[in-house]
Amino acid sequence: MRDGWLANGDPGMPDPRLVRRMVGGPVALAEVISGGLANTNLRIERAGSGDVVLLRIYRRDPAQAPKERRIREQMPAAVPVPRFLAGPRRDAESGLTYALLEWMPGARLERAVPALGAAGQGALGRSLGTVLAAVHGVTFPHGGFFDADLRPGEALPGGAAGLVAFLERSLGAPPGADRIAAADAAEILAFAAAAGDRLAAWDERAVLVHGDCNGSNVLVQGDRVTALLDWEFAFAGSPAFDFANLLRPPAGRHAAFVDGLEAGYRDAGGVLPADWRRLAAIADLYAWADFLARPTAGDRLVQDAVAQMLATARAT
Repeated sequence: MRDGWLANGDPGMPDPRLVRRMVGGPVALAEVISGGLANTNLRIERAGSGDVVLLRIYRRDPAQAPKERRIREQMPAAVPVPRFLAGPRRDAESGLTYALLEWMPGARLERAVPALGAAGQGALGRSLGTVLAAVHGVTFPHGGFFDADLRPGEALPGGAAGLVAFLERSLGAPPGADRIAAADAAEILAFAAAAGDRLAAWDERAVLVHGDCNGSNVLVQGDRVTALLDWEFAFAGSPAFDFANLLRPPAGRHAAFVDGLEAGYRDAGGVLPADWRRLAAIADLYAWADFLARPTAGDRLVQDAVAQMLATARAT
């Protein structure tokens, strides 16, 4: 679903000299890992030793690099997250912040789920549900965006008021306002005002939220999750946001996977409201509105964002 979302595409392969400086020596093989929309990730095979590592270059917001390392250090053992091998550091010549991470095996969830039969999809959903319950078992005094020490900042506004305010900012001013018909924006806002308070059923406690728990950031082997990647968007908030990502196509179209996800989460102690799927779709309005307002959004992303928001507002 994410193919073609960015108008400018990714920056491609960095200069080989930059890669060698960041890796700290000669490189036998370097290849860009697809799927990321904000930063550059490269699979690196070191010359001589043959060791494989991940080079992560923080292009969107270098300040998120130390936060990602801190999250890794505090992550429950049940959550497979790559270790930081070096960094984050700043390359003096380019000014770019980067880190070397453990290479984690596996295929992207968004490609793996459609290739499995119903039984495999269900087992994979259970594996991911177990992992996600462990993530959401990390709690905080209140919701908010993290500082470098994983302290949540100012509490985020919730309920209908918080959702409507966010949508008004995203859909009511350029570039978002230029990409959606006024009548469609009004319909979405009216729905948010009427339904936004339903999210309170899932907001009783603030947990560690991955924030970008989509099919590109979950690696799997067979029917088992091997890694949960890219924590730069993590914050303290409602589990609804992570489930919202996972229910998007293509994985969210497969009932066996979604049923397994629910069963694995509940069996591992996670708490889900009875109408959790509907609540996740409502929470996802935040993400779709944010996508619509991004200056780099491509035509495909704009179309998907408008279509998904309208589908949520019109669902019975």
